[in-house]
Amino acid sequence: MPDIPRPSLLSAPIRRRDLFRLGGAVGGGLALSSLLAACGGDSSGSGSGSGSGDGVGAGQTIGLSLNGNNAYSSYVAEGVLKALEGTSYGFVGVQNNFDSSTELGNVQNLLSQGIAGFVTLPADAATIARAAELAQQQGVPVGNALWPGPSDADEYFTGVADLDSVEGGRMIGEWLKENATPGPVIVVQGIVGQGFSERIDEGLDEALEGSGFTVVVREQGFFARDTATSIVESGLQANPGVTAIVAYAASMSNGIAAYLEANGIDGIAHVSSDADDEMFEWLATPYLSASRYYSAAQTGLLVTQAVRAAIEGGDVTFDNQVDQVMVTAENAEQVVAENPYRYEQFAEQAASV
Repeated sequence: MPDIPRPSLLSAPIRRRDLFRLGGAVGGGLALSSLLAACGGDSSGSGSGSGSGDGVGAGQTIGLSLNGNNAYSSYVAEGVLKALEGTSYGFVGVQNNFDSSTELGNVQNLLSQGIAGFVTLPADAATIARAAELAQQQGVPVGNALWPGPSDADEYFTGVADLDSVEGGRMIGEWLKENATPGPVIVVQGIVGQGFSERIDEGLDEALEGSGFTVVVREQGFFARDTATSIVESGLQANPGVTAIVAYAASMSNGIAAYLEANGIDGIAHVSSDADDEMFEWLATPYLSASRYYSAAQTGLLVTQAVRAAIEGGDVTFDNQVDQVMVTAENAEQVVAENPYRYEQFAEQAASV
């Protein structure tokens, strides 16, 4: 592999055990990395970080269900913990290995523990709709951090993180038209069924129509770097003229970028979506061109605020808009300063039992 220096923009990716359970008041934190501190991240350790709750939430627990085990879901958890900062809420969380049957069982288990509020990063839209219905029947407010868009299931959710993924797909397509050479495109989706990848597909296809860019491969990568890399490798072998690769998550793009580097392939425009620590290192190389950036932590923060408002009798906002913008190496620092993708002071809580 060529020895290409990469700026150490961010700390190493966070790992999480398959199951974490955190009881007691929200507390205990880590200092932010130097970049996030410079970008305005909160590293004060005040509020829940010092373990001093204000009495709000005492005796009540917030449950969190994550679709899988990767950096993105860790950052969602950090956003949830940020929203509980300075309170006395307890916190309990599970992850579902991207399996819908596991997801439903885990949520039922959380509800059986008497949680006061519930936040979800869904593995499957239909499954989590059923889980939210069960929660509503028990009077438990639910926040959805990966809302697929309006549906009949909305009556079961207290608040949703409204990330316009159709617009996100358009943004990626418009970026390609302005910055890449028209030709064959490989698309690596996340998981079909969440309602997330399908909406990016819609916007991307709309933007690329008649542009000279043609999607020749479109497959699910299941947010796994090895699966995504295999899709790209096979796609390049079958379509040697590929000019662009689009992956719907940084967790997959990291593997793709490593593959491109290892094989000396640097003439392809590679665009990702969302962000994690490792992605910013690749963004400083020829192997990742841009990302449709939005903050995983913001999604967790917004819906947890809605759940808290419902529990505490405040004003509840159902539709919570999530910011998104195209990010490159040139504007990354400014974009992260304005909207951090994580709250690293809560990394230890989000990552370990």
